[in-house]
Amino acid sequence: MAKRCEKCGCRMAGGSLAYEVRIQVYADFDGVLPVPEAGADPEVEMRQVVTAMAQRDPDALARDVYHSERHLLCPGCRDRYLANPLNLPLRETAP
Repeated sequence: MAKRCEKCGCRMAGGSLAYEVRIQVYADFDGVLPVPEAGADPEVEMRQVVTAMAQRDPDALARDVYHSERHLLCPGCRDRYLANPLNLPLRETAP
């Protein structure tokens, strides 16, 4: 069964070397909660948060917390991906 690289589109023969890239992005919690403002009512603030969440799309809320994706790459695209996985600007080098 032929495969196709999702980055460059090249066809890869069945049984040929290919790489599966799995990306998981999830919300980080460092254990720090903001200190409530003086005189603020935590119960009122919680109701406001819940009301705001109820008005948002559930799928969008879920993406704010967790997202995953899977991609199939050929060897060349895998090498380019691993060389710069965050797609950072490359430094210019003098000739």
